[in-house]
Amino acid sequence: MRETVLMKGPVETRVIVTTATGTEVRDGEDEILETYPDDRHETVLARLLAQGWEVEEDGP
Repeated sequence: MRETVLMKGPVETRVIVTTATGTEVRDGEDEILETYPDDRHETVLARLLAQGWEVEEDGP
């Protein structure tokens, strides 16, 4: 499993979670915003960084 937490401003949060079953993007309240059946962690991370999000935490 890999989890990356991104922040935009003081309150906006996105969390990218990738497991053996795929990748999910969640908001700060744990609601699923996007879901993919495969590993798209790097693709989603690159897109969010390009939109101005900043990595707060990144780990396994």
